[in-house]
Amino acid sequence: MGGKTLFIRPCDGSITSRFGETRKNSNVKVHKGVDFGSDGSPIIRASANGIVTKAKVIGGYGNTITIAHTLNGKKYETLYAHLKSYSVKVGQNVNQGQQIGIKGTTGNSTGIHLHFEIHIPTYEAGQPNAVNPLKYVSEIRVTDVQKLLNSVGYKLVVDGIEGPLTIAAIKDFQKKRGLTVDGVVGPNTLAALKKK
Repeated sequence: MGGKTLFIRPCDGSITSRFGETRKNSNVKVHKGVDFGSDGSPIIRASANGIVTKAKVIGGYGNTITIAHTLNGKKYETLYAHLKSYSVKVGQNVNQGQQIGIKGTTGNSTGIHLHFEIHIPTYEAGQPNAVNPLKYVSEIRVTDVQKLLNSVGYKLVVDGIEGPLTIAAIKDFQKKRGLTVDGVVGPNTLAALKKK
């Protein structure tokens, strides 16, 4: 990943479920996306410029939008699920940051949130092409964490992307401070980082 962000965060909301987590009470065993909670604005925006490929109910996803993107010559497809409503149609060109829908709880969902996926090159049933969205989306929170890690001696590129080097630095910091080593910056890790 270069310096420029390909994708932006599609909505407000804290991350309530991460990519790769296993699910106990679900038909889906491994989570193939990131869930953003109901806090903040309910507006969902296109994560990058592209063309709408689907805007319909897709099984357990409920109301779903998929958008095809070609960025730096590479093909991607983003998926936005459990929407209350959508404001785009198939074939429509959308710009990064444009409103495409509203968060909801349609399909197999236990509360209002956005389930967001990135696929390379395209979405297919069973999600064989899913990648961790947090490795492609620039997060202000991650930028802040990278700056804090650098202030205590790490040498990370501050790009807002939760890549392997950032996760390794978080785990190393957690280990040195006697915290739970999970690579996730929760309240305890954040407090320790701010203490220096």
